[in-house]
Amino acid sequence: MCADHSCIQGDATITTDFNQQVIDEYRATRGRLSGPFANARLLLLTTTGARTGLRRTTPLGYLNDEGGRILVIASAGGSTRHPAWYRNLVADPRVTVESGPFTFTATAEVLEGEERDRVFARAVEADAGWGSYQEQAGRTLPVVALHPVEGGPTGDPAAGDFLVAVHDAFRRELELVRDEVASTGTAALGAQLRINCMAVCQGLHHHHTQEDEGVFPAVAAARPDLAPVVERLRAEHVRVAELLAALRERLSDGDPDTAAVLADVDRLTADLLAHLDYEERELVPLLNAGIGEPAPEAGEREPSRPRPDVERVRATDRERDAVRALMTGGALSGAALPGSARIEPLSADTGGVPCDWVDADGAGLDAGVVLYAHGGGFEFEHPAAERVMAHRLSLAAGRPAVRVGYRLAPAHPFPAAVEDVAAVYRSLVAQGVPPGRIVLAGESAGATLVLSALLLLKEAGDPLPAGAVSVSPVTDFAAEGGSRVRNEGRDLVPAGLMAHIGPGYLNGAPADEAPQSPLYGDLSGLPPLLLVAGEDELLLDDAVRFAEAAAEQGTRVALDLYEGMPHVPHMPVLGEEPRLKTAETFLDRLAAWVRGLEDGRGGQDGQGG
Repeated sequence: MCADHSCIQGDATITTDFNQQVIDEYRATRGRLSGPFANARLLLLTTTGARTGLRRTTPLGYLNDEGGRILVIASAGGSTRHPAWYRNLVADPRVTVESGPFTFTATAEVLEGEERDRVFARAVEADAGWGSYQEQAGRTLPVVALHPVEGGPTGDPAAGDFLVAVHDAFRRELELVRDEVASTGTAALGAQLRINCMAVCQGLHHHHTQEDEGVFPAVAAARPDLAPVVERLRAEHVRVAELLAALRERLSDGDPDTAAVLADVDRLTADLLAHLDYEERELVPLLNAGIGEPAPEAGEREPSRPRPDVERVRATDRERDAVRALMTGGALSGAALPGSARIEPLSADTGGVPCDWVDADGAGLDAGVVLYAHGGGFEFEHPAAERVMAHRLSLAAGRPAVRVGYRLAPAHPFPAAVEDVAAVYRSLVAQGVPPGRIVLAGESAGATLVLSALLLLKEAGDPLPAGAVSVSPVTDFAAEGGSRVRNEGRDLVPAGLMAHIGPGYLNGAPADEAPQSPLYGDLSGLPPLLLVAGEDELLLDDAVRFAEAAAEQGTRVALDLYEGMPHVPHMPVLGEEPRLKTAETFLDRLAAWVRGLEDGRGGQDGQGG
């Protein structure tokens, strides 16, 4: 519940100075706020100033209502005066509403008489704070109905990113409804909760109808080879519709059993989340690439283009907040090795490149090696933290790790660092380590160097390693748009950083050529790859585009996308026990992927977690 003078949720009061931070986070995360608003239903309301004519945006709590209306209450946090946004919309009822990925124009109507009292009573039933505000204010709090006029999710309706944004809105609403039902205990469901549940039902029915009548026929016409995928998605729509009907019937009971409603919601949630994940895995790359290509001639069957094995790693708001806190609070700088860790500086046997030998369990060379290239924008290194990362990788992969202290830009620009990584790899092979037991791994700048080194080694005719792990790489120094614009403000990396990193590292080398920009290389014949990226990072498209290009050229690629995570989403593995669930997920999936390399399945074990 927010107003222009204060935002109050429970017993936490946040002044106007914080409102802009709330607005910025809301827009950056499509409505997934952190802190005291993590479980709140909030929207952004933009009105036109009654006196100034200037547009003004305010975060507000809201209620769902029958018929698609949205209800807001002019509480002003219990102030004796109506809030500015209310006075503005009385003067000009045409407003703009942002709700998650949805942005639309609405007409504001101030409710009167019995209707206002009925809606307000329902609001108080859902949250007693409204009643406290009215008592504190000593005035009748106005209730406003917002009638949507036009608009919807922002973005291209034919794009896969648009589909993900809509799906995420449903995921968020299901989380809220599930928590609301669970919190009612054994009490009968309140009127507002019934409406919230029904809003989910209506929204999902409308969305699936649009897909059945629009997206799916377009996919089937453009790609007949995807008929089994479309058939499965249609069948899952029928199943979800059955679950929605069962929930509606349960809610139509005058006094439904809360535990039964919760069971219905849990069944719906499980089936729907699985459906959304499958649909995104199959259709998002296709929609992002465009589905306007003509269908093959009658009697011909267009072969399905190879695609990366994409997995979206789920994360809770708490996990996302914890990752951001770790990355911004300096906690990772205190990463420490366990006392049993064995660290040995090397240089003589690594092509003259300074390295650290990190063996987590004393496996020795017979087990193979993880060659680790650290991040740092090609210009910095943090040896203490990097040794901890090498130790974590060694433990997960079941083999020693070699941290490569490659030369740094701008004093040593491209190709110095790539040549150093290749030199260390060649030195390991020369010492008798079978290439098939070496795994390259790196994050950020190091992730780029790993991919660049693969191309360099391939071009030179060297035997290639068993596989490579690349977390948040730069694969295209020439790129400027896409996620680098779309995720600006979401990522923890400043948007202008690439303007500095690229020229400093390349030092005049072309930005649109390989191996410095791996995307432009010949990606056929590479060993299996595990690419990892955060969905909120600027470099998301670098990972996705490279994964798709490599897969199309015949390389087996696993692509893990961490929901709502910033650049280098695996970094919390450096933290002390107990680690975040997402950190453990990264280590578990890495271990499974390496096992897949060992038994000849090309990292297949890393899929489906």
